[in-house]
Amino acid sequence: MSKLRRKIYKLRIKLLYLSNNIKYLFTRGKKVNIVSSSKYKNRIKEDLILQKYLLKEGYHTKIISFEDDYQESDLNIIRSVWGYHHKVEKFLEFINNNKTINDRDLIINNIDKKKQYQIIKENDITTIDTIFLDNIKEYKYNSDKIVIKPVISASGDNTFIINNVNDLENVKNLNNIMIQPFIDGVNDGEISVIVIDKRIKYGIKRFPGVFTKYKKEEYIAINDLNKEIINTVNNIILIKEYKEAVFMRIDFIFDNNCYKVMEVELVDPNLFIETINDSKLKDKVYKSFVKAIKTRQNWCLVL
Repeated sequence: MSKLRRKIYKLRIKLLYLSNNIKYLFTRGKKVNIVSSSKYKNRIKEDLILQKYLLKEGYHTKIISFEDDYQESDLNIIRSVWGYHHKVEKFLEFINNNKTINDRDLIINNIDKKKQYQIIKENDITTIDTIFLDNIKEYKYNSDKIVIKPVISASGDNTFIINNVNDLENVKNLNNIMIQPFIDGVNDGEISVIVIDKRIKYGIKRFPGVFTKYKKEEYIAINDLNKEIINTVNNIILIKEYKEAVFMRIDFIFDNNCYKVMEVELVDPNLFIETINDSKLKDKVYKSFVKAIKTRQNWCLVL
């Protein structure tokens, strides 16, 4: 993004923020918080536009951070709490003391990738083989290229590629870890499927740039999802532990002639709504998000 485009983007964010704040002063409906982090509060376009749609429906909506804000509300929609894994205790305190979407049990089971892996495997979903250990000392390294990361992590933090035994020095201080084979298909991109209220909304092909040849993230909209992916997503939606999810993102990678689930993200998934070029589809997605919130809570607005 050029400097000029970055300035224009920031200006649009500020204008959207000011417009929402003015509307906030004149709404008297149910109190809804969109939950972010102190780093990203009022800086994420997707959050601000969701706030705009909720305000339009009459909800008394504001954006807060889970670390340092407490605002009495009827509901808290967990969104851009990115970086929560550095403040897990504070985040769990917020989750345990507030009514949230997605709900508490979904979030707690999803934060721990070992629990997430067990749920997926128990339901015969094809995923990446994973070993969970207390620390690297328990692992007998062979010559395979592997990936090691903490069980509670996000955004590639403390994630390491191990090419040889000497690389293990980089992870000697990590505890509660997961080990996976490195999959070359990552260079061909990941497929992310967005689900809202048990319905597939769209797919995105992502090039995350963490361990790929790409220096920055790139996104390509997918008009026709592979049938194998669609079937897997529909099976995940039906898993009893996930049946109450209002929204989720399911990430896939192609390996050994099949699509494998990398992650089912229920905590704070980037839904990539703002990468959708079709304005009608984008509007439809935001409206379906708001409708799912209203339907699930079975609310009547008090205006």
